[in-house]
Amino acid sequence: MNIKLIAFAIIGLLVSSCSNTKSVLEVTTFKTKSLNNISVFNKLDAEVETNFTAKQPGFIKRQSGINENGEYVVLVYWESLENAKASMEKFMADPSVAKYASMIDGVSMKMSRYHIEDDFNAAHSNFVEVMSFKTKADIDMKAFNKTNKNVENVFTSKQDGFLQRVTGVNENGEQIVVVYWDNKSHSDAALQPFMNNKISKEFMGMMDQSSIWMGRYQKIKPELEY
Repeated sequence: MNIKLIAFAIIGLLVSSCSNTKSVLEVTTFKTKSLNNISVFNKLDAEVETNFTAKQPGFIKRQSGINENGEYVVLVYWESLENAKASMEKFMADPSVAKYASMIDGVSMKMSRYHIEDDFNAAHSNFVEVMSFKTKADIDMKAFNKTNKNVENVFTSKQDGFLQRVTGVNENGEQIVVVYWDNKSHSDAALQPFMNNKISKEFMGMMDQSSIWMGRYQKIKPELEY
């Protein structure tokens, strides 16, 4: 084969590989039908992760949390959007997750998938903040992305208990910010200083205020009871 053709083929493979380095973060929130069996549900949640989700192609990491109102969040990292979609299709029909799924209030369930460039490295997190929003229509996205990164560099990463900040965007242009902390106390302590910080105010000013949603969740463990 022509050496030039081989070289071009290799370059093409490298470019293709680099253009597909983004992974996917799947964010699902919901409430259970009853708060009387939270400990049972938490145990089932752990079993779903071990026996089903972790065995799916492209699985990277899964973490579940619950807030003070009994709302759950499930964060799952996948290697690709195709992996995430394939897992959900299997999940809906798999008998091993039927009891778990039957305890979820379907009306309350919301799910979205975001393309991210961050590798998960907050395995020891016990508390997580999740915020989604859209930017204002006239915002320069290059300027927004710079400010978004500066929030981490200038403020968040300097706070006690900070572990990781993950950002991404979905196909509808909705942004996601996930901040992992070692515990709730450190997250609480950072909230008001964040709202008063200059770079934070600039960041928040770029958002469509009507689209902002935020949840704060304690990592669940099978033995926890609420």
